Amino acid sequence: MSKTAAYTKSAKHFLLAAKHCEIQGLEHLRETCELVTRISQLVHALQKERGLSNGFLASPESRFASQRTEQVQDSRLKEKLLEDFLQQLNLDACQQAGQVRQFTRLAAVLQELEKLPVLRHRIDELALQPEESTSAFTHLIGGLLSIVFEAADASADPEITRQLVAMFNFMQGKELAGQERAWGAWGFASGHFSEDNQQRLSHLLEGQQRCFDLFEQFADTDSRKAWESLLEASAHQELLRLRDVVKRSQGGEGIPTSFSEIWYEVATRRIDTMNAIEGQLAAILKQLSECRIQAARDDLKNHQEVLQHLAQEPTEAPSSFWVEGQMTGVGRSLCELVQTQAQHLQQIQDQLKEARQALDERKLIERAKGLLMQYRRLTEDQAHRQLRKTAMEQNRRLVEVAERVISTVELLQDS
Repeated sequence: MSKTAAYTKSAKHFLLAAKHCEIQGLEHLRETCELVTRISQLVHALQKERGLSNGFLASPESRFASQRTEQVQDSRLKEKLLEDFLQQLNLDACQQAGQVRQFTRLAAVLQELEKLPVLRHRIDELALQPEESTSAFTHLIGGLLSIVFEAADASADPEITRQLVAMFNFMQGKELAGQERAWGAWGFASGHFSEDNQQRLSHLLEGQQRCFDLFEQFADTDSRKAWESLLEASAHQELLRLRDVVKRSQGGEGIPTSFSEIWYEVATRRIDTMNAIEGQLAAILKQLSECRIQAARDDLKNHQEVLQHLAQEPTEAPSSFWVEGQMTGVGRSLCELVQTQAQHLQQIQDQLKEARQALDERKLIERAKGLLMQYRRLTEDQAHRQLRKTAMEQNRRLVEVAERVISTVELLQDS
């Protein structure tokens, strides 16, 4: 066999191997999309439990007790569904760098889930303040959402990445809506809203808006239409009126505690509609991943057929030769396949840039928060509030403030 023929044979093998790797990556992505769906279901259940726990702890009449008991059972069911799915994963088949971060996040979250029975028992015994309960649930939910973020960050398929970015931001916005429900339930159940609680609710509204703006930027048309319908729905309009009640209340000004159940019911109807949209996003993810895998398999089959056809050509003549500076024969056909694959990969990279930008901005914000927590000894919530406050005062984007914080710290470290 000539050296040219040997190189041609090797090129064929690597071309097909590249396609096999692409398919394996997409199959892993399909598995990740299923994981995101299970996490979405558990997060929704925990968000409800958090709100009911807040109302239960804050109300002198122990309102929400029976509702909370029912919700705890639902949360446990969703925990079991996630646990069953994780048991099916092949942990010895880690093939992508993104899985390292994803598995690390999962390990941390599973440790937090093990603490849930103790947290629930302390709530049963009224041994926690609403702030402590909310903080514990929010920390756990934040860990679950970080897994969705890692899934989006590790995805190498543009369409799936866009959908994951849309879903992550929607889930993050819904989580902030859940925190609003929890803090609002506490305020109404206690009969007044402190200045600190009003400010916290205001920040939560701002955060929701940013998340839903990003969701609309990356979501598919049907999901955007579903969101627009939610904004016109009665639950959203009623919540807007209750938000006005919160704004008008001053420090010690009393509010009927019965409003807590109205607030929770209205906020829950709105969040349940969000959950339906989240389910729609998850279904689209599943369908999209299946379509991408089938397309890659069809592409592989086409490659195999073309290469098989080339292999059947007469072998007496050289596999390729040059005529007037251009390659002809088998070599040219193989070269065209390689170029097509290279163009396909370049197109994927170009399309990924836009979706990755939103993820990169979040990384910068998280890094800036971590630096503020480290050097100014702030909690995560305080660090985020500080960034938001500075952004509003300086009329800058949050990511711009984060970049300035990072560059300032790096400058001080170098000096």
